[in-house]
Amino acid sequence: MRINVPKLIGRFAFLIGIFDILVNILRPFRAPAKKLNALVPVYVNSTAFVTAVFTGVILIILSRGLIRRKRRAWYLAILMLLTNMATDLFRYRYHPVQISFMAALLLCLVIFRKQFSAISDSTTKWAPLWAFVGSVAIVIPMGLLIIYYRHKDQIVGNPTFKNVLLTVVEGLIGIAGPVQFANERVTDTVAFSLGALGFFTLVVPLWLFFRRVKPLKTMGEEDIRNVHELIMRDEEQDSLSFFATRRDKSVIYSQNKKAGIAYRVQSGVMLASGDPFGEYSLWPEAIANFITLANAHGWTPAVMGASEEGGEVWVEHADMLALEIGDEAIIDVKDFTLEGRPMANVRQMVNRIKRKGYEAHSCRWSELDSQTARELQELAKKWRYGVPERGFSMSMDRMGETGLDDNCVITTVKLEGKIVGLLYFVPWGKTRISLDRMQRERGTDPGVNELLIVNTVEYAKENQISHISLNFAAFRSLFERAEKISAGPLIRTMRNILRFFSNWFQVESLYRFNAKFQPEWRTRYVLYPGTTELVKVGWAALRAEKFISSFRTHSIRNQESRKLPEQAIQGQ
Repeated sequence: MRINVPKLIGRFAFLIGIFDILVNILRPFRAPAKKLNALVPVYVNSTAFVTAVFTGVILIILSRGLIRRKRRAWYLAILMLLTNMATDLFRYRYHPVQISFMAALLLCLVIFRKQFSAISDSTTKWAPLWAFVGSVAIVIPMGLLIIYYRHKDQIVGNPTFKNVLLTVVEGLIGIAGPVQFANERVTDTVAFSLGALGFFTLVVPLWLFFRRVKPLKTMGEEDIRNVHELIMRDEEQDSLSFFATRRDKSVIYSQNKKAGIAYRVQSGVMLASGDPFGEYSLWPEAIANFITLANAHGWTPAVMGASEEGGEVWVEHADMLALEIGDEAIIDVKDFTLEGRPMANVRQMVNRIKRKGYEAHSCRWSELDSQTARELQELAKKWRYGVPERGFSMSMDRMGETGLDDNCVITTVKLEGKIVGLLYFVPWGKTRISLDRMQRERGTDPGVNELLIVNTVEYAKENQISHISLNFAAFRSLFERAEKISAGPLIRTMRNILRFFSNWFQVESLYRFNAKFQPEWRTRYVLYPGTTELVKVGWAALRAEKFISSFRTHSIRNQESRKLPEQAIQGQ
């Protein structure tokens, strides 16, 4: 088994950072510190304390970069360790373990320096601002420690916490605060220490500002046209291939640009979107380029929404593990019928909704007049009702863009001439379509979505469309197994947990809605490099799909979503 040295060193640095802080703050070390005050010049002692605590905090922050093999994190770790050791050597008799750990970590970093070669991640214009906020959040507690812990005995009187905090804040910018000390030497020492912290507070954001790395390039118009041409040329492309043309994704190609992979970097994870696209024989080359780029930046490679076929190629050529995350519902158009007992519910709802006056119509997007197209685009935004538009691997970031989306299929439903619901499908090759969004106006009658889907199938039969990909049902097999009499307590407990989360995210309701149409189920997978990376990959996937950012909004609208479980089903 290959040992991941950067990961071990990063975790070692994290533990040393924790130890470095505690060894200078916990009560058992206060007595030696008081003895030290009498033996070592106060300037040296206070500086050592500030540097030790500050170094501990920085090592904790840098540990993640070291785990990801970042070269810049290696340089900063070396600098922090040398600075800490230089000041702490003056009191080495009282902190020999701390010095030993620092030296051991420094030695490890030097010996394995070649393994820390990853390129720095791109930063944004907001990075310096957040760095400043973070620095202030770190140095103010440290300033309070300097006064309350190091020099509490030298404080004149009994100042309030407000005055102590004001002294710290003003000291960061070189102004004497209201707290006074017993002698001038301690006053100068506190001023020097707080000034040093203020210097760090300014240096870190300025350093981030001047070292800003150019943001990762997303797809331009040429890339989008090229990807669009590749996925429309081959009928055997994956049902999610069209979603690779999102503008907020990046793309990496094979050498001849006949195959590629769409991806996004999220939380240090290089997250591929579904299967590679283009010529199947070139998929391994595109995957190799993907892995090379991930290693160069220290990103964790992963795949969201891989099919069975694509997953096998990823597992073989990237040495990844696969985890089933759900199933995609596929309707075989030629076999679809409303007749028979299994379709009784759909048949009854469609007939009922038609009797109420609802009428559905399907066509290609290019067949719409400009006024109707604009109206549908406005309604699609309106019917989100303030919920952020989610999606990464199974939905688009646009609707009806001229040139690119002319072959998309739109199905609308009207009541008394007013559009009250829509389905929007993107091309899946030339003879199949894949659902992008399903939306309707609040207050519409149950059965509107069933009517929309049935009308789309009727349109497909008349226009040589062979298959329709519907919504993605997360953890479908688990719900299915939990319904069997042989289901054990573990399966049923997991089902109940998912039901709980269904209060915010459509999980069970979406599965049951899809199942009504008797689809063919095709399993989708998340692929990841190792068990220890699964949580990180899962978090990155949730953020990429916008589930994390929209949790609060879904909580607010929880009551409405319970009433209409299939309402606002958006994306697959």
